[in-house]
Amino acid sequence: MAMPQLRHSIFVAIATLCFYLSFTSLAYAQESGTATYNTPPYLPSSCYGFEDQGVMIAAASDAIYNDGEACGQMYEVTCLSGTNLGTPMPCLEGSVVVKITDYCKPESCRGTIDLSIEAFASIADPASGVINVSYQKYVLHHPPISSNNNF
Repeated sequence: MAMPQLRHSIFVAIATLCFYLSFTSLAYAQESGTATYNTPPYLPSSCYGFEDQGVMIAAASDAIYNDGEACGQMYEVTCLSGTNLGTPMPCLEGSVVVKITDYCKPESCRGTIDLSIEAFASIADPASGVINVSYQKYVLHHPPISSNNNF
C-alpha cells in the first residue's frame, strides 16, 4: 500500500518543481569579461535612437553586440572582482539585469559591457572604474496565458 502513496508524492514533487521552473529565468552560458560604466545622457543610442529605455541599460562591445542582434536583449551581470589596487574589493552582493541599448565602439570601449552608472553602482563601487564580471543572457519565461476564462 505504500507504493501508490510514494508514487503520488514523487508526482507531486515533480509537478511542483516544473511549476516553479516555469516562472524562473532561462539560464544561458556564463561568460566572463570586464565592465565599465558611462554617465547620462544615454541618448541617442545605436539600438533605439532617441527613445528612452530607462537607466538599467548597457552598451555592448563586439563580444556581445553581434552586428546589432544584441539590441533589446537582457543580460545579467555579476561583479567578480576589482581590476586595480585602488579599489581592491569593489563588488557588492547580487547581480543586475540590463537591457542592451547601445554599441560600445572598439576605439572607445574599455570593457566587454559598458553599464549605465546606475547599473554599475548596483553591483560595484563606481570608484573602481573597471571590474571583472560574469554575464549571461537573461530571458524571463512566463507560462502561457490561457484564453479560457472559466475559473
